[in-house]
Amino acid sequence: MRRLGVALLSCTLAAPAFGQEALDLFVKAEKGNCIACHQLPEGAGPVTRNDVGPRLTGERMRALGKPSIRAAIDDATRANPDSVMPPYGRHRILDAREIDRLTEFLHALP
Repeated sequence: MRRLGVALLSCTLAAPAFGQEALDLFVKAEKGNCIACHQLPEGAGPVTRNDVGPRLTGERMRALGKPSIRAAIDDATRANPDSVMPPYGRHRILDAREIDRLTEFLHALP
């Protein structure tokens, strides 16, 4: 029972760090810089008026599903050749682990 409590506590403490790492990728100009085109739900990150890309609401992200979110981050031009979204994976702007972090972050948005 004690091990379970320690495991749950460590997961609780790790969750904010996981979210912060993904949020850092979302806003860093040399990484995702997603914030340049997309808006996050209130309280999930910086408030912006950017509207080049769609608003990233939790409802929309969950409807897309993790595989579609990941594919769009990796290379949005596969699904839409006219996309202006950079192919972060194909151009090696983000590595596979960073894309996975962003995918989890976006899928968990409120």
